[in-house]
Amino acid sequence: MSTVVTPRVPRAGRALRSTGAIAAATAAALLVLIGLMALATPDPIGAVGGLLTGAVSSPGRAAQWLSYASFLMLTGASVCLVFRVGMFSIGAEGQVFVGGLLAGLVALMMGPTPMAIPVGIAAAIVGGFLWALIPGLMKAYLGADEIVTSLMMNYIGTFLFAFVVKQFLMPEGAGYPVSKFFPHSNWLPTIGTAPAIPSTMILGLAACILVGVLLDRTRLGYALRMVGDSPRFAHANGLHVPRLIWVSIAVSGAVAGVAGAAIAFGSTHRLILGMATGLGFDGVLVALLAVNRPMLVPLTALAYGYLRTGGDVMQITANVPRDVVVVVQGLLIIALAAALRRRTGEGRGRPATGVVAGGPPPGTDTAPPDGNAPAGADASIPPDSGDPSRPHAPQQRQEVHDVLGKRP
Repeated sequence: MSTVVTPRVPRAGRALRSTGAIAAATAAALLVLIGLMALATPDPIGAVGGLLTGAVSSPGRAAQWLSYASFLMLTGASVCLVFRVGMFSIGAEGQVFVGGLLAGLVALMMGPTPMAIPVGIAAAIVGGFLWALIPGLMKAYLGADEIVTSLMMNYIGTFLFAFVVKQFLMPEGAGYPVSKFFPHSNWLPTIGTAPAIPSTMILGLAACILVGVLLDRTRLGYALRMVGDSPRFAHANGLHVPRLIWVSIAVSGAVAGVAGAAIAFGSTHRLILGMATGLGFDGVLVALLAVNRPMLVPLTALAYGYLRTGGDVMQITANVPRDVVVVVQGLLIIALAAALRRRTGEGRGRPATGVVAGGPPPGTDTAPPDGNAPAGADASIPPDSGDPSRPHAPQQRQEVHDVLGKRP
């Protein structure tokens, strides 16, 4: 039977159109940026130059950029994992603080020993896992909204961190809630000198690769993605949906916990009040810019970290108010997100409305005598997937079982 599909745009045309969209979005953002800078500083061109080149203006600033980007890779990979399962959990911030707290306690209690770093990272993984397990179980078995529960766990984790540091770890005479420095042997090393590349980059890249392999190359990842696409269909295939839900949220918390250990061992070298504030929500932004693809998270993390570092430089060198810096960063991110969304949404060859590729043409009566799914329909598509070639009978779950049972 004949099929109707949307014609695909030639590859060269798609690339040219995507490049043009990115260039246009960047140009528009820069024009708005220069206009804002003209209102905020007498030297708008210099301020824009500080934003665009500040992250590489010195070895120290380049190291700061790479360090912050590595933390974003960890939280971005964490968020990608849970978003791909269809759960909008935003608890990475609390998990980062809990992981950092446990890693710091291990470093302070074990003293100068080579085992402090691996044991501390393991403690951060366990802490992040258990902290995310609470909203995961509540979502899976009680139906609680994961947005609310994970957000509340952020507050609890942040204030728990502050309480422990103030009450038990703050040295006498300290003017700010901090712990004492870890022994120098418990610091993560750097690679090179100009700039000093933080070894936390290895943790960030490894997390992105592992999460990508888990989601796209393993049976567990396939099951998790099936739950994200259609929980009812996953259940009809015999998957334990509640268990997969809490496992995905808890594992994402374990990845976020590593970010807390990376900050403590690789950046602050002690526990500081507010040392990871905003990192979890920045990870959400990085994951969304990467279209929830872990392998793209390093690129978006580097881009976002570059803007953040450049904004800090612009604020210092050009005396630009912090509020204007945040607005500028937001405009650039919106432009980048629009361009990336256009690029990833083009040329996928989706079928035309009302017609399924490989199925019968519209208006053809193909219902078999036994009243099951229409002949020619793909048995792998669940009844609740929105496919117009499938009947939406009340007993959808039973129909799925019937179709699956008749596969050769």
